[in-house]
Order: sequence, then C-alpha cells, then structure tokens
Amino acid sequence: MIGLLIVLVYFLVQLGDTEAQAKTVTASINGLVDNYTTTSVTVGEFLDELNIDQQLISVTPAPQELLDNHSHVVIITQPIEQNALVALNMQDTLEQVAEAARQKAEEAKKRAEEIKRQAEVDLIPKSPVYLGTASWYSFGNGMNAASTQFPRGTRLRVIAINSGKSIIVKINDYGPEAWTDVMLDLNKPAFAKLAPLGAGKIQIRYYKI
Repeated sequence: MIGLLIVLVYFLVQLGDTEAQAKTVTASINGLVDNYTTTSVTVGEFLDELNIDQQLISVTPAPQELLDNHSHVVIITQPIEQNALVALNMQDTLEQVAEAARQKAEEAKKRAEEIKRQAEVDLIPKSPVYLGTASWYSFGNGMNAASTQFPRGTRLRVIAINSGKSIIVKINDYGPEAWTDVMLDLNKPAFAKLAPLGAGKIQIRYYKI
C-alpha cells in the first residue's frame, strides 16, 4: 500500500513538472501567425496570457483543451475599431472625394449652360430667313452642305418646312448649279435628319447663325 502511494506521488510530481515546462505554441490571431513560448497548461490559460483586448468570436481547440508542445491555436476576434488617426484620414479622403464630385457636377452644369446658351444663340438669325429647295448628295460624313450663296465656313440653320425638323450645317463646298433651282445641296447625313433620302428634294427655310 505504501509503495503504491509512493508511485502515485511520483507520477503527480512528474506531471506537475511536465505542466510547468515551457512549450512552443503557434497561434493564429485573425490570420496573423506567430510562435509563443508559454507555460500555460490549457488553451484557456494561454488566452489569458495573451491578454487579447478584442471580443473573442471563436477559439480552436476549445479553451479546456490541454496544450502540447507545438500546439496550434486559431483565434478569431471582432475587428479592431479604427483609431482616431485612421478615422481622420478616412474622413479627409471622403471629403476629397466629395469635393471632386462637387467640382465635376459644377463643370457639368457649366457645360450644360454653355450648350443651352449656344443653342439660344443659334436660334437668332444673323441674316434674312430664306425659303428654297434642298437636295442631297454624297460628300463627306459631317453635317455639311454646298452653297453658291454663302462662303465656305458659314454655319446655317436649316429647317424642313413640312416636318419642322432643323439642323445646323457648315458650308464646305460650292454648288449646286443655278439651273437646278436648288438653294442648298446637303450632304447625305444632314439631309437624312430632315427627311428620308428617297424624298430627293424638300422645301426648307434657312438662315446664317
């Protein structure tokens, strides 16, 4: 009996010595992995030793599990709150984005006002309003026309009498010939905005802008 007690005490002492021995434990905290030297016996004691400030979401193995040398403990915590400097930097960034958006909106407003102003100017005739016939021909891809009445570079507003549709063209060619009784020869894209190409000729009002 005495011998059995002696053996039991011996094993308890050995166990205590083993528990007190330092261990190398790998801990992964929110994905950040590092090695720690600890004398903690359980995972829970190891957590207390780490003194983690954030609230724990999960721990693997469980806190009551024993630690062995080279144990791997995975710890997930709530995200760390932003400190004052980070928050200030983010606020500055947000203000810069807001200012850039405000400037873009202001520039877009100015462009819209300029387009509106130009459109209003283009409605004001800088010459008498003429009546006549327009035809079309294949010449270029822009909004252009040929005229014997206006020099090259002149901008005209042309209005189809039947539909009321209007366009702005730039004179870049000379024609048509007088015997045709056509006042303006619109190029294909310009004519198509006023009437089907199959119409051939249309009645127009036009003036210089």
